[in-house]
Amino acid sequence: MKRTLLVFSLLVLVVASGCLFKPPAEVTFSLDRTSVAPGGTLHVIVTINNTGKVGLTGATLIISNGNFEIIQEPKFPDVLPVGKAIQLVWIVKAPTKPGSYNLKLSLELTDELKRTWTGFYGQFHVLVSREAPPTGEVTMKITAPDQITGGEVTAVRIRITNTMNTKVTLDDLKLDLLPGMSVVSAGTLPEEIGIGDTVTVRYLVRAPYGYRNGYISAVLKYTVGGVDRSAAASFPVVVVWEPWNASESVLQKAYGFKYHWITDRYLVDGYWAEKYNSTPDFDRKALRGRTLGLIRGATSERQAAGLIYDWMVREYTFEGNTTTLKPSEILAKKRISYAEGQILFTAMLRSVNIPARVVTLYNGVDCTQRPITEFYTSDGWYIIDLRHSFIGDIDDYLASPYFPRLYQLITEKGYRLVAQSPSTLEGHEHIDVTGDFMANLEDRLIKVVSSRLKPELRSKFMMVMNDLNDNERLYALFLFSSAPSNDALNAAFEDFSKERIEQNVKTMYEFYKDMEWSEDFTRYWKIFVG
Repeated sequence: MKRTLLVFSLLVLVVASGCLFKPPAEVTFSLDRTSVAPGGTLHVIVTINNTGKVGLTGATLIISNGNFEIIQEPKFPDVLPVGKAIQLVWIVKAPTKPGSYNLKLSLELTDELKRTWTGFYGQFHVLVSREAPPTGEVTMKITAPDQITGGEVTAVRIRITNTMNTKVTLDDLKLDLLPGMSVVSAGTLPEEIGIGDTVTVRYLVRAPYGYRNGYISAVLKYTVGGVDRSAAASFPVVVVWEPWNASESVLQKAYGFKYHWITDRYLVDGYWAEKYNSTPDFDRKALRGRTLGLIRGATSERQAAGLIYDWMVREYTFEGNTTTLKPSEILAKKRISYAEGQILFTAMLRSVNIPARVVTLYNGVDCTQRPITEFYTSDGWYIIDLRHSFIGDIDDYLASPYFPRLYQLITEKGYRLVAQSPSTLEGHEHIDVTGDFMANLEDRLIKVVSSRLKPELRSKFMMVMNDLNDNERLYALFLFSSAPSNDALNAAFEDFSKERIEQNVKTMYEFYKDMEWSEDFTRYWKIFVG
């Protein structure tokens, strides 16, 4: 009895001191406006001050009213250190039907220990009306070209107007650009703005050598009568990048040391050439015309690859053995092997100035197994796997039903993933790229699975992750990644309790851990959901 009282007293003391339930941050919410046109945009401004004991690694905004839609989320820093603060802006689309709406917000934070913190709330009354919003505030407007070419430097102007009946002190202006954009030069923000006055701050911004479609946003901090306030504005921008229209010097600047994956003569190495008695070279210029006709209208490497993929699955029947490594000969066939398809795909991408390479599985002797094509963009490597009808970035490939078996071969059988990089066609000439696929695998899978879940289910997902051991956790991630659709994944997390999810994972891992896994991990997802 005395021991029970002692434990209870200690628990009361800890709780009273705030050691168990002290929130890790101070969070404040604000809106740039509370009156908006039907279907217009408003900005949710969230200030996060890390007052906890470890760094924060993520923030998820949840809107309870389904009439509002988040159309762009901010990028959270890799780590928000203890004692530091950050201001983030979510761009939200308003309802299309006029009326008075209650906008309820909640924020979930994750920290370096992979814990999820909740309990941060905001609530606003929003009027959706076709009438002009009321004056009496500081307003901003961004002007910029609505379409920019990759690598181009363009002007972005932010016009600030004081519609209040008093002078306003301007404290700070922050420009949030699309990923890869950079500020070349920035104008000076005046210290104050008079009644009815307008000032313009001009930025020069360089676009990345890559496709972008989103919003440039700006947040202004200002002071009125000793009270701190914020205003926000955004502007839609598209960055197009067509490497097939770029000069050699621009391509070298855009792709750097990966430029050689455009100009390399050979597609696979001498081991392939000897095994199939064929020379894997090709003429880029001869193939260019055919490929350009297929990718007409594309505005990025990803779109071009998608058009080539669509053409290829219409044009060819995939069956039989590999008989040639020459793209010109493969092009003329009607029935091709998957390996021939990957070789042709790689050659076609190179012919229109997209860095591309063939990646295969290598067991120490044979480097022709499981070929796929990788092509490079400013966002990293993308993968085309014809056998599995897959096209997407490398992290999406890791979070597909087709990677777990590769993982098992790599970790248990000693296989390696290699990129074919021949220069002489003398034996094996490839580079080991296993690390590109295996590095930080768990964190990458968590990020992809989280993005596929509804915001309100992400904390439940992380609680499941934290209750599993390392091996169970990775197996669970492979399971969740193999859901046939985002709807199926969300339905499982909505319908199953946290305890049932954990128990299913533990039971399945113990049963299957020593077996050879299926080529398609969807099989185990079906068992998981019963």
